[in-house]
Amino acid sequence: MKDLSLEFKSNLQKLFVEKKFSELEIEIENLGKVQDLPDNIFYLYAITKSLNPSSNRNDLILATEFLTQIYNKNKKNLEPLFNLVVVSLKAKKYKKTLKILKEAFIENPKNEKIIDALAKFNHILANNEEAYKYYKLLFEINPNQILSRPAFITLLNYYPFITQTEYLQQCKLYTDLIEKNLNDNFNFNKNHQKKIKLGFFSSDLKKHSVSNFLKDLINNMNKEEFEISAFSNLVVSNHDELSHKLKKSFDHWYDILNYSDLDLINFIRKKDIDILIDLNGYTLGNRLNIFANRVASIQILWLGYCNSTGLKNMDYIISDGNCIKNNEYHNYTEKIISLPKIWNSMSNPSNLPAISELPFLKRKIFTFGSFNNFQKISSKTIEIWSKILNKTNSRLVLKNSIIDNEEINQNLKEKFLDNKVKAEQIHILNYQKDSFNHLSFYNDIDIALDTFPYNGVTTTFESVLMGVPVLTLKGFNFNSRCGESINKNLKLENFIAESYDDYYLKALDLYKNIDYLKSLRKDLRNIAISSPLFDNKNFASIFSKKIKTIWENFIKG
Repeated sequence: MKDLSLEFKSNLQKLFVEKKFSELEIEIENLGKVQDLPDNIFYLYAITKSLNPSSNRNDLILATEFLTQIYNKNKKNLEPLFNLVVVSLKAKKYKKTLKILKEAFIENPKNEKIIDALAKFNHILANNEEAYKYYKLLFEINPNQILSRPAFITLLNYYPFITQTEYLQQCKLYTDLIEKNLNDNFNFNKNHQKKIKLGFFSSDLKKHSVSNFLKDLINNMNKEEFEISAFSNLVVSNHDELSHKLKKSFDHWYDILNYSDLDLINFIRKKDIDILIDLNGYTLGNRLNIFANRVASIQILWLGYCNSTGLKNMDYIISDGNCIKNNEYHNYTEKIISLPKIWNSMSNPSNLPAISELPFLKRKIFTFGSFNNFQKISSKTIEIWSKILNKTNSRLVLKNSIIDNEEINQNLKEKFLDNKVKAEQIHILNYQKDSFNHLSFYNDIDIALDTFPYNGVTTTFESVLMGVPVLTLKGFNFNSRCGESINKNLKLENFIAESYDDYYLKALDLYKNIDYLKSLRKDLRNIAISSPLFDNKNFASIFSKKIKTIWENFIKG
Protein backbone atom coordinates (compact mmCIF):
# COMPACT_ATOMS: atom_id res chain seq x y z
CA MET A 1 0.00 0.00 0.00
CA LYS A 2 1.23 3.46 -0.87
CA ASP A 3 2.01 5.92 1.88
CA LEU A 4 -0.93 8.16 2.58
CA SER A 5 -0.43 11.77 1.66
CA LEU A 6 -0.38 14.48 4.29
CA GLU A 7 -3.35 16.02 2.54
CA PHE A 8 -5.33 12.80 2.82
CA LYS A 9 -4.45 12.37 6.50
CA SER A 10 -5.39 15.98 7.11
CA ASN A 11 -8.74 15.41 5.44
CA LEU A 12 -9.40 12.39 7.68
CA GLN A 13 -8.59 14.47 10.74
CA LYS A 14 -10.88 17.25 9.52
CA LEU A 15 -13.78 14.82 9.06
CA PHE A 16 -13.20 13.47 12.58
CA VAL A 17 -13.12 16.93 14.17
CA GLU A 18 -16.29 17.90 12.29
CA LYS A 19 -17.93 14.64 13.46
CA LYS A 20 -18.64 13.53 9.89
CA PHE A 21 -18.19 9.95 10.98
CA SER A 22 -20.04 8.20 8.16
CA GLU A 23 -17.98 10.03 5.54
CA LEU A 24 -14.83 9.21 7.46
CA GLU A 25 -15.70 5.52 7.56
CA ILE A 26 -16.23 5.43 3.80
CA GLU A 27 -12.90 7.18 3.14
CA ILE A 28 -11.05 4.64 5.24
CA GLU A 29 -12.95 1.63 3.88
CA ASN A 30 -12.00 2.73 0.33
CA LEU A 31 -8.37 2.18 1.28
CA GLY A 32 -8.87 -1.59 1.56
CA LYS A 33 -9.26 -4.08 4.41
CA VAL A 34 -9.20 -1.89 7.53
CA GLN A 35 -7.25 -4.41 9.65
CA ASP A 36 -4.37 -4.18 7.13
CA LEU A 37 -4.16 -0.40 7.24
CA PRO A 38 -1.52 1.49 9.25
CA ASP A 39 -2.18 1.23 12.98
CA ASN A 40 -3.11 4.90 13.36
CA ILE A 41 -5.71 4.68 10.56
CA PHE A 42 -7.08 1.38 11.86
CA TYR A 43 -7.36 2.94 15.31
CA LEU A 44 -9.11 6.01 13.90
CA TYR A 45 -11.60 3.74 12.14
CA ALA A 46 -12.38 1.82 15.33
CA ILE A 47 -12.93 5.03 17.28
CA THR A 48 -15.10 6.41 14.49
CA LYS A 49 -17.25 3.28 14.53
CA SER A 50 -17.79 3.73 18.25
CA LEU A 51 -18.70 7.41 17.98
CA ASN A 52 -20.93 7.31 14.89
CA PRO A 53 -24.55 7.97 15.97
CA SER A 54 -25.72 5.72 13.13
CA SER A 55 -23.73 2.75 14.46
CA ASN A 56 -25.88 -0.14 15.67
CA ARG A 57 -24.95 -2.66 18.34
CA ASN A 58 -23.18 -4.89 15.80
CA ASP A 59 -21.04 -1.92 14.76
CA LEU A 60 -20.15 -1.31 18.38
CA ILE A 61 -19.27 -4.97 18.90
CA LEU A 62 -17.05 -4.77 15.80
CA ALA A 63 -15.38 -1.69 17.29
CA THR A 64 -14.61 -3.65 20.47
CA GLU A 65 -12.99 -6.37 18.40
CA PHE A 66 -10.86 -3.85 16.51
CA LEU A 67 -9.82 -2.04 19.69
CA THR A 68 -8.88 -5.38 21.25
CA GLN A 69 -6.66 -6.17 18.25
CA ILE A 70 -5.03 -2.74 18.46
CA TYR A 71 -4.39 -3.04 22.21
CA ASN A 72 -2.94 -6.56 21.84
CA LYS A 73 -0.34 -5.22 19.39
CA ASN A 74 1.12 -2.94 22.05
CA LYS A 75 -0.10 -3.51 25.59
CA LYS A 76 2.12 -0.78 26.95
CA ASN A 77 -0.11 1.78 25.22
CA LEU A 78 -3.22 1.81 27.42
CA GLU A 79 -5.23 4.36 25.44
CA PRO A 80 -6.87 1.70 23.18
CA LEU A 81 -7.75 -0.28 26.33
CA PHE A 82 -9.52 2.68 27.90
CA ASN A 83 -11.44 3.28 24.68
CA LEU A 84 -12.28 -0.42 24.62
CA VAL A 85 -13.83 -0.04 28.09
CA VAL A 86 -16.05 2.83 26.93
CA VAL A 87 -17.19 1.04 23.78
CA SER A 88 -17.78 -2.26 25.60
CA LEU A 89 -20.15 -0.49 27.96
CA LYS A 90 -22.04 0.92 24.97
CA ALA A 91 -22.11 -2.47 23.23
CA LYS A 92 -23.03 -4.32 26.46
CA LYS A 93 -20.11 -6.69 25.94
CA TYR A 94 -18.48 -7.21 29.29
CA LYS A 95 -16.89 -10.61 29.75
CA LYS A 96 -14.12 -10.44 27.13
CA THR A 97 -13.18 -6.92 28.16
CA LEU A 98 -13.25 -7.93 31.82
CA LYS A 99 -10.75 -10.69 31.07
CA ILE A 100 -8.49 -8.21 29.24
CA LEU A 101 -8.75 -5.78 32.17
CA LYS A 102 -7.73 -8.50 34.64
CA GLU A 103 -4.63 -9.23 32.54
CA ALA A 104 -3.84 -5.52 32.26
CA PHE A 105 -4.22 -5.16 36.03
CA ILE A 106 -1.44 -7.72 36.63
CA GLU A 107 0.96 -5.52 34.67
CA ASN A 108 -0.49 -2.24 35.99
CA PRO A 109 -1.60 -2.98 39.57
CA LYS A 110 -1.90 0.68 40.57
CA ASN A 111 -3.52 2.10 37.45
CA GLU A 112 -6.67 3.81 38.70
CA LYS A 113 -8.53 3.69 35.39
CA ILE A 114 -8.04 -0.07 35.10
CA ILE A 115 -9.11 -0.69 38.69
CA ASP A 116 -12.17 1.56 38.29
CA ALA A 117 -13.18 -0.31 35.13
CA LEU A 118 -12.74 -3.67 36.90
CA ALA A 119 -15.05 -2.47 39.67
CA LYS A 120 -17.61 -1.11 37.22
CA PHE A 121 -17.70 -4.21 34.98
CA ASN A 122 -17.99 -6.55 37.95
CA HIS A 123 -20.88 -4.53 39.37
CA ILE A 124 -22.72 -4.65 36.04
CA LEU A 125 -22.26 -8.43 35.97
CA ALA A 126 -23.58 -8.59 39.56
CA ASN A 127 -20.18 -9.76 40.85
CA ASN A 128 -20.68 -7.42 43.77
CA GLU A 129 -17.97 -8.80 46.02
CA GLU A 130 -15.39 -8.48 43.28
CA ALA A 131 -16.58 -4.94 42.56
CA TYR A 132 -16.27 -4.12 46.26
CA LYS A 133 -12.69 -5.45 46.33
CA TYR A 134 -11.59 -3.28 43.40
CA TYR A 135 -13.28 -0.13 44.68
CA LYS A 136 -11.57 -0.57 48.06
CA LEU A 137 -8.23 -0.98 46.32
CA LEU A 138 -8.88 2.13 44.23
CA PHE A 139 -9.46 4.27 47.31
CA GLU A 140 -6.46 2.79 49.10
CA ILE A 141 -4.29 3.91 46.18
CA ASN A 142 -5.96 7.31 45.96
CA PRO A 143 -8.05 8.31 49.01
CA ASN A 144 -8.97 11.57 47.28
CA GLN A 145 -10.46 9.83 44.25
CA ILE A 146 -13.90 11.38 44.12
CA LEU A 147 -15.57 10.45 40.82
CA SER A 148 -16.02 6.74 41.62
CA ARG A 149 -17.23 7.10 45.20
CA PRO A 150 -20.97 7.58 44.44
CA ALA A 151 -20.93 4.32 42.44
CA PHE A 152 -19.14 2.59 45.31
CA ILE A 153 -21.63 3.89 47.89
CA THR A 154 -24.49 2.69 45.70
CA LEU A 155 -22.80 -0.72 45.47
CA LEU A 156 -22.72 -0.97 49.27
CA ASN A 157 -26.50 -1.30 49.27
CA TYR A 158 -26.08 -4.54 47.27
CA TYR A 159 -23.17 -5.85 49.32
CA PRO A 160 -24.31 -8.48 51.86
CA PHE A 161 -21.46 -8.07 54.34
CA ILE A 162 -21.70 -4.49 55.54
CA THR A 163 -23.24 -2.71 58.54
CA GLN A 164 -25.01 0.63 58.50
CA THR A 165 -22.13 2.07 60.54
CA GLU A 166 -19.64 1.01 57.87
CA TYR A 167 -21.93 2.39 55.18
CA LEU A 168 -22.02 5.79 56.87
CA GLN A 169 -18.23 5.78 57.23
CA GLN A 170 -17.90 5.39 53.47
CA CYS A 171 -20.43 8.18 52.91
CA LYS A 172 -18.38 10.45 55.15
CA LEU A 173 -15.21 9.77 53.16
CA TYR A 174 -17.07 11.07 50.11
CA THR A 175 -18.90 13.96 51.73
CA ASP A 176 -15.67 15.18 53.36
CA LEU A 177 -14.28 15.61 49.85
CA ILE A 178 -17.25 17.45 48.34
CA GLU A 179 -17.90 19.57 51.43
CA LYS A 180 -14.39 21.03 51.60
CA ASN A 181 -15.22 24.23 49.73
CA LEU A 182 -18.91 24.73 50.23
CA ASN A 183 -20.74 27.76 48.97
CA ASP A 184 -23.71 27.38 51.28
CA ASN A 185 -23.88 30.88 52.76
CA PHE A 186 -27.04 31.99 51.06
CA ASN A 187 -29.91 33.91 52.59
CA PHE A 188 -33.15 32.15 51.81
CA ASN A 189 -36.56 33.73 52.00
CA LYS A 190 -38.22 32.72 55.28
CA ASN A 191 -41.39 34.75 54.75
CA HIS A 192 -44.54 32.76 55.29
CA GLN A 193 -45.94 32.79 51.82
CA LYS A 194 -49.42 31.72 50.82
CA LYS A 195 -48.01 28.73 48.98
CA ILE A 196 -45.05 26.55 49.89
CA LYS A 197 -42.64 26.46 46.97
CA LEU A 198 -41.90 22.76 46.70
CA GLY A 199 -39.41 21.27 44.24
CA PHE A 200 -38.62 17.71 43.12
CA PHE A 201 -35.19 16.91 41.68
CA SER A 202 -34.75 13.77 39.57
CA SER A 203 -32.99 12.22 36.58
CA ASP A 204 -35.84 9.71 36.20
CA LEU A 205 -38.89 11.74 35.20
CA LYS A 206 -39.89 9.26 32.50
CA LYS A 207 -41.18 5.69 32.39
CA HIS A 208 -39.37 4.66 35.55
CA SER A 209 -40.17 3.32 39.00
CA VAL A 210 -39.68 6.75 40.57
CA SER A 211 -42.31 8.32 38.33
CA ASN A 212 -44.77 5.50 39.04
CA PHE A 213 -44.72 6.53 42.68
CA LEU A 214 -44.51 10.27 42.08
CA LYS A 215 -47.17 11.04 39.50
CA ASP A 216 -50.30 10.49 41.61
CA LEU A 217 -48.73 12.26 44.59
CA ILE A 218 -48.26 15.41 42.52
CA ASN A 219 -51.78 15.19 41.11
CA ASN A 220 -53.30 14.75 44.57
CA MET A 221 -51.46 17.56 46.32
CA ASN A 222 -53.40 20.76 46.92
CA LYS A 223 -52.16 23.34 44.40
CA GLU A 224 -53.61 26.11 46.55
CA GLU A 225 -51.15 25.14 49.27
CA PHE A 226 -48.15 24.18 47.12
CA GLU A 227 -46.44 25.63 44.08
CA ILE A 228 -44.63 22.59 42.70
CA SER A 229 -41.57 22.59 40.44
CA ALA A 230 -39.70 19.78 38.70
CA PHE A 231 -35.95 19.96 38.14
CA SER A 232 -35.27 17.32 35.52
CA ASN A 233 -31.70 16.06 35.13
CA LEU A 234 -32.72 13.91 32.16
CA VAL A 235 -31.61 14.17 28.55
CA VAL A 236 -34.46 15.96 26.79
CA SER A 237 -34.39 13.47 23.92
CA ASN A 238 -35.18 10.73 26.47
CA HIS A 239 -38.45 12.35 27.46
CA ASP A 240 -41.32 9.95 26.83
CA GLU A 241 -45.08 9.90 27.15
CA LEU A 242 -44.92 9.81 30.94
CA SER A 243 -42.50 12.75 30.97
CA HIS A 244 -45.01 14.81 29.01
CA LYS A 245 -47.85 13.81 31.38
CA LEU A 246 -45.74 14.77 34.38
CA LYS A 247 -44.95 18.17 32.84
CA LYS A 248 -48.65 18.98 32.89
CA SER A 249 -48.89 18.07 36.59
CA PHE A 250 -46.15 20.40 37.77
CA ASP A 251 -46.55 24.16 37.97
CA HIS A 252 -43.03 24.58 36.62
CA TRP A 253 -40.65 22.28 34.77
CA TYR A 254 -36.93 22.95 34.34
CA ASP A 255 -34.55 20.86 32.22
CA ILE A 256 -31.24 21.38 33.96
CA LEU A 257 -28.97 18.57 32.72
CA ASN A 258 -26.59 20.86 30.84
CA TYR A 259 -26.02 23.27 33.72
CA SER A 260 -22.64 23.16 35.42
CA ASP A 261 -22.78 22.64 39.18
CA LEU A 262 -22.08 26.30 39.86
CA ASP A 263 -24.63 27.52 37.32
CA LEU A 264 -27.22 25.09 38.63
CA ILE A 265 -26.66 26.17 42.22
CA ASN A 266 -27.28 29.78 41.23
CA PHE A 267 -30.23 28.85 39.01
CA ILE A 268 -32.12 26.93 41.68
CA ARG A 269 -31.36 29.49 44.39
CA LYS A 270 -32.91 32.21 42.22
CA LYS A 271 -36.12 30.15 42.07
CA ASP A 272 -36.41 30.67 45.84
CA ILE A 273 -37.51 27.08 46.52
CA ASP A 274 -38.67 26.51 50.09
CA ILE A 275 -38.30 22.73 50.12
CA LEU A 276 -36.40 20.71 47.53
CA ILE A 277 -36.83 16.92 47.50
CA ASP A 278 -34.04 14.86 45.99
CA LEU A 279 -35.30 11.67 44.29
CA ASN A 280 -31.83 10.43 43.31
CA GLY A 281 -29.55 10.04 46.30
CA TYR A 282 -26.47 8.25 44.97
CA THR A 283 -28.18 6.73 41.96
CA LEU A 284 -27.18 7.41 38.36
CA GLY A 285 -27.80 11.01 37.34
CA ASN A 286 -27.46 12.42 40.85
CA ARG A 287 -26.25 15.97 41.48
CA LEU A 288 -25.40 15.61 45.17
CA ASN A 289 -22.86 18.41 44.94
CA ILE A 290 -25.78 20.77 44.39
CA PHE A 291 -27.44 19.65 47.61
CA ALA A 292 -24.11 19.74 49.45
CA ASN A 293 -23.94 23.46 48.70
CA ARG A 294 -27.59 23.98 49.69
CA VAL A 295 -29.98 25.36 47.11
CA ALA A 296 -33.19 25.43 49.16
CA SER A 297 -34.20 26.35 52.69
CA ILE A 298 -34.99 22.70 53.43
CA GLN A 299 -33.58 19.70 51.55
CA ILE A 300 -35.14 16.25 51.77
CA LEU A 301 -34.21 12.81 50.42
CA TRP A 302 -37.05 10.56 49.31
CA LEU A 303 -38.14 7.70 47.10
CA GLY A 304 -35.31 7.00 44.65
CA TYR A 305 -32.68 6.10 47.24
CA CYS A 306 -33.50 4.36 50.52
CA ASN A 307 -30.44 5.17 52.60
CA SER A 308 -28.56 8.09 54.05
CA THR A 309 -26.51 10.48 51.90
CA GLY A 310 -24.20 11.50 54.72
CA LEU A 311 -24.51 15.15 53.60
CA LYS A 312 -24.63 17.77 56.34
CA ASN A 313 -27.02 19.88 54.23
CA MET A 314 -29.47 17.07 53.48
CA ASP A 315 -31.87 17.89 56.28
CA TYR A 316 -34.35 15.02 56.21
CA ILE A 317 -35.02 11.57 54.79
CA ILE A 318 -38.58 10.30 54.39
CA SER A 319 -39.17 6.77 55.66
CA ASP A 320 -41.64 4.93 57.89
CA GLY A 321 -41.58 3.20 61.26
CA ASN A 322 -41.11 -0.22 59.70
CA CYS A 323 -38.03 0.74 57.69
CA ILE A 324 -36.23 2.88 60.26
CA LYS A 325 -36.89 2.04 63.91
CA ASN A 326 -37.09 4.79 66.54
CA ASN A 327 -33.85 3.73 68.20
CA GLU A 328 -31.94 3.79 64.88
CA TYR A 329 -32.19 7.46 63.95
CA HIS A 330 -28.51 7.93 64.82
CA ASN A 331 -27.62 5.65 61.91
CA TYR A 332 -28.66 8.37 59.46
CA THR A 333 -27.16 11.84 59.15
CA GLU A 334 -30.54 13.23 58.08
CA LYS A 335 -33.43 13.79 60.47
CA ILE A 336 -36.10 11.13 59.98
CA ILE A 337 -39.55 11.99 58.67
CA SER A 338 -41.41 8.86 59.69
CA LEU A 339 -44.68 8.38 57.84
CA PRO A 340 -47.28 6.45 59.85
CA LYS A 341 -47.85 3.52 57.48
CA ILE A 342 -45.60 3.32 54.44
CA TRP A 343 -43.00 5.62 52.92
CA ASN A 344 -44.52 5.67 49.41
CA SER A 345 -47.63 4.79 47.43
CA MET A 346 -47.71 3.45 43.88
CA SER A 347 -50.04 4.52 41.11
CA ASN A 348 -52.51 1.79 40.31
CA PRO A 349 -51.91 0.67 36.71
CA SER A 350 -54.99 1.34 34.59
CA ASN A 351 -54.67 -1.75 32.42
CA LEU A 352 -54.07 -4.84 34.54
CA PRO A 353 -53.93 -8.42 33.25
CA ALA A 354 -56.39 -10.88 34.75
CA ILE A 355 -54.89 -13.06 37.48
CA SER A 356 -54.48 -16.72 36.56
CA GLU A 357 -55.05 -19.64 38.88
CA LEU A 358 -52.07 -20.84 40.88
CA PRO A 359 -49.60 -22.00 38.17
CA PHE A 360 -48.65 -25.09 40.19
CA LEU A 361 -52.14 -26.52 39.66
CA LYS A 362 -51.52 -26.68 35.92
CA ARG A 363 -47.75 -27.11 35.74
CA LYS A 364 -47.37 -29.59 38.65
CA ILE A 365 -43.99 -28.10 39.42
CA PHE A 366 -43.64 -25.23 41.87
CA THR A 367 -42.42 -21.90 40.50
CA PHE A 368 -40.52 -19.35 42.55
CA GLY A 369 -39.76 -16.03 40.89
CA SER A 370 -37.94 -12.72 41.16
CA PHE A 371 -38.15 -9.82 38.70
CA ASN A 372 -35.59 -7.65 40.48
CA ASN A 373 -32.57 -6.41 38.59
CA PHE A 374 -29.80 -8.97 38.76
CA GLN A 375 -27.40 -6.74 40.70
CA LYS A 376 -29.72 -7.20 43.69
CA ILE A 377 -29.21 -10.98 43.62
CA SER A 378 -26.29 -11.11 46.04
CA SER A 379 -24.10 -14.13 46.75
CA LYS A 380 -26.04 -14.69 49.97
CA THR A 381 -29.34 -14.51 48.09
CA ILE A 382 -28.08 -17.09 45.57
CA GLU A 383 -26.92 -19.35 48.41
CA ILE A 384 -30.33 -19.39 50.11
CA TRP A 385 -32.35 -19.60 46.90
CA SER A 386 -30.17 -22.49 45.72
CA LYS A 387 -30.74 -24.27 49.00
CA ILE A 388 -34.52 -23.92 48.44
CA LEU A 389 -34.33 -25.13 44.84
CA ASN A 390 -32.17 -28.12 45.77
CA LYS A 391 -34.68 -29.19 48.42
CA THR A 392 -37.86 -28.85 46.31
CA ASN A 393 -39.32 -29.94 43.00
CA SER A 394 -39.27 -26.41 41.73
CA ARG A 395 -37.91 -23.89 39.29
CA LEU A 396 -36.91 -20.24 39.55
CA VAL A 397 -38.08 -17.68 37.00
CA LEU A 398 -35.98 -14.53 36.77
CA LYS A 399 -36.39 -11.39 34.74
CA ASN A 400 -33.97 -8.53 34.77
CA SER A 401 -36.12 -5.44 35.06
CA ILE A 402 -33.40 -3.07 33.85
CA ILE A 403 -30.99 -4.67 31.43
CA ASP A 404 -31.64 -7.30 28.80
CA ASN A 405 -28.24 -8.83 28.18
CA GLU A 406 -27.23 -12.43 27.55
CA GLU A 407 -23.83 -12.05 29.22
CA ILE A 408 -25.42 -10.87 32.45
CA ASN A 409 -28.03 -13.63 32.24
CA GLN A 410 -25.43 -16.35 31.71
CA ASN A 411 -23.17 -15.03 34.44
CA LEU A 412 -26.01 -15.25 36.95
CA LYS A 413 -27.07 -18.70 35.78
CA GLU A 414 -23.53 -20.02 36.27
CA LYS A 415 -23.61 -18.89 39.90
CA PHE A 416 -26.66 -21.08 40.52
CA LEU A 417 -24.98 -24.01 38.76
CA ASP A 418 -21.99 -23.55 41.08
CA ASN A 419 -24.48 -24.06 43.95
CA LYS A 420 -25.58 -27.44 42.52
CA VAL A 421 -28.83 -26.11 41.03
CA LYS A 422 -29.82 -27.90 37.82
CA ALA A 423 -29.72 -25.79 34.66
CA GLU A 424 -33.34 -26.64 33.82
CA GLN A 425 -34.45 -25.12 37.13
CA ILE A 426 -33.36 -21.60 36.12
CA HIS A 427 -35.51 -19.75 33.58
CA ILE A 428 -34.63 -16.22 32.52
CA LEU A 429 -37.29 -14.18 30.76
CA ASN A 430 -36.70 -11.47 28.20
CA TYR A 431 -37.05 -7.85 29.18
CA GLN A 432 -40.46 -6.35 28.36
CA LYS A 433 -41.01 -2.66 27.76
CA ASP A 434 -44.78 -3.05 27.69
CA SER A 435 -46.21 -2.88 31.20
CA PHE A 436 -49.15 -5.20 30.47
CA ASN A 437 -46.88 -7.93 29.10
CA HIS A 438 -44.44 -7.45 31.96
CA LEU A 439 -47.17 -7.86 34.58
CA SER A 440 -48.56 -10.90 32.76
CA PHE A 441 -45.35 -12.79 33.53
CA TYR A 442 -46.41 -12.91 37.18
CA ASN A 443 -49.12 -15.35 36.14
CA ASP A 444 -46.41 -17.98 35.89
CA ILE A 445 -45.18 -17.45 39.47
CA ASP A 446 -46.47 -19.21 42.62
CA ILE A 447 -44.36 -17.24 45.13
CA ALA A 448 -41.98 -14.33 44.60
CA LEU A 449 -38.67 -14.33 46.47
CA ASP A 450 -37.33 -10.99 47.66
CA THR A 451 -33.65 -10.14 47.29
CA PHE A 452 -31.41 -9.20 50.20
CA PRO A 453 -29.91 -7.03 51.50
CA TYR A 454 -31.28 -4.83 48.68
CA ASN A 455 -35.03 -5.46 48.67
CA GLY A 456 -37.35 -5.04 45.74
CA VAL A 457 -39.83 -2.18 45.88
CA THR A 458 -41.56 -1.69 42.53
CA THR A 459 -41.33 -5.41 41.82
CA THR A 460 -42.97 -6.21 45.16
CA PHE A 461 -45.79 -3.73 44.59
CA GLU A 462 -46.36 -5.23 41.13
CA SER A 463 -46.14 -8.79 42.39
CA VAL A 464 -48.85 -8.45 45.03
CA LEU A 465 -50.99 -6.53 42.56
CA MET A 466 -50.84 -9.67 40.41
CA GLY A 467 -51.80 -11.93 43.31
CA VAL A 468 -48.28 -13.20 43.98
CA PRO A 469 -47.09 -12.87 47.62
CA VAL A 470 -43.44 -12.02 48.26
CA LEU A 471 -41.28 -13.77 50.85
CA THR A 472 -38.89 -11.21 52.32
CA LEU A 473 -36.14 -11.13 54.94
CA LYS A 474 -35.89 -8.73 57.86
CA GLY A 475 -33.04 -6.31 57.33
CA PHE A 476 -30.87 -3.91 59.29
CA ASN A 477 -31.54 -0.55 57.59
CA PHE A 478 -34.03 1.33 55.42
CA ASN A 479 -32.89 -0.27 52.18
CA SER A 480 -33.11 -3.82 53.50
CA ARG A 481 -36.47 -3.40 55.25
CA CYS A 482 -38.61 -2.22 52.34
CA GLY A 483 -40.06 -5.70 51.88
CA GLU A 484 -40.87 -5.90 55.58
CA SER A 485 -42.77 -2.60 55.46
CA ILE A 486 -44.74 -3.61 52.38
CA ASN A 487 -45.76 -6.97 53.87
CA LYS A 488 -46.72 -5.40 57.19
CA ASN A 489 -48.98 -2.97 55.37
CA LEU A 490 -50.58 -5.97 53.64
CA LYS A 491 -50.88 -7.78 56.99
CA LEU A 492 -48.74 -10.59 55.56
CA GLU A 493 -46.34 -10.92 58.49
CA ASN A 494 -46.05 -14.66 57.76
CA PHE A 495 -44.09 -13.69 54.64
CA ILE A 496 -41.41 -11.90 56.69
CA ALA A 497 -38.47 -14.11 57.66
CA GLU A 498 -36.42 -13.45 60.79
CA SER A 499 -33.16 -14.96 59.51
CA TYR A 500 -31.56 -16.80 56.57
CA ASP A 501 -32.63 -20.13 58.08
CA ASP A 502 -36.14 -18.87 58.69
CA TYR A 503 -36.34 -17.62 55.09
CA TYR A 504 -35.40 -21.10 53.88
CA LEU A 505 -37.88 -22.84 56.20
CA LYS A 506 -40.71 -20.44 55.36
CA ALA A 507 -40.14 -21.07 51.66
CA LEU A 508 -40.39 -24.82 52.25
CA ASP A 509 -43.57 -24.43 54.32
CA LEU A 510 -45.22 -22.26 51.67
CA TYR A 511 -44.12 -24.67 48.96
CA LYS A 512 -46.16 -27.37 50.71
CA ASN A 513 -49.19 -25.18 51.48
CA ILE A 514 -50.86 -25.11 48.06
CA ASP A 515 -54.41 -24.57 49.35
CA TYR A 516 -53.35 -21.46 51.26
CA LEU A 517 -51.51 -20.01 48.26
CA LYS A 518 -54.47 -20.78 46.00
CA SER A 519 -56.81 -18.87 48.32
CA LEU A 520 -54.42 -15.96 48.87
CA ARG A 521 -53.90 -15.54 45.14
CA LYS A 522 -57.61 -14.85 44.64
CA ASP A 523 -57.71 -12.15 47.32
CA LEU A 524 -54.30 -10.49 47.20
CA ARG A 525 -54.99 -7.90 44.51
CA ASN A 526 -58.00 -6.58 46.41
CA ILE A 527 -56.02 -6.64 49.65
CA ALA A 528 -53.23 -4.65 47.99
CA ILE A 529 -55.50 -2.08 46.32
CA SER A 530 -57.36 -1.41 49.56
CA SER A 531 -54.10 -1.14 51.54
CA PRO A 532 -51.86 1.93 52.04
CA LEU A 533 -49.71 0.66 49.15
CA PHE A 534 -52.14 2.04 46.57
CA ASP A 535 -54.12 4.59 48.59
CA ASN A 536 -52.68 7.54 46.68
CA LYS A 537 -55.08 10.18 47.98
CA ASN A 538 -54.53 9.34 51.62
CA PHE A 539 -50.79 9.13 51.10
CA ALA A 540 -50.77 12.55 49.43
CA SER A 541 -52.70 13.97 52.39
CA ILE A 542 -50.28 12.49 54.94
CA PHE A 543 -47.27 13.55 52.87
CA SER A 544 -48.57 17.11 52.47
CA LYS A 545 -49.25 17.49 56.20
CA LYS A 546 -45.69 16.37 57.01
CA ILE A 547 -44.22 18.83 54.51
CA LYS A 548 -46.36 21.69 55.86
CA THR A 549 -45.38 20.89 59.45
CA ILE A 550 -41.69 20.88 58.58
CA TRP A 551 -42.04 24.25 56.83
CA GLU A 552 -44.01 25.78 59.68
CA ASN A 553 -41.39 24.63 62.19
CA PHE A 554 -38.70 26.12 59.99
CA ILE A 555 -40.52 29.45 59.84
CA LYS A 556 -40.87 29.48 63.61
CA GLY A 557 -37.14 28.90 63.91
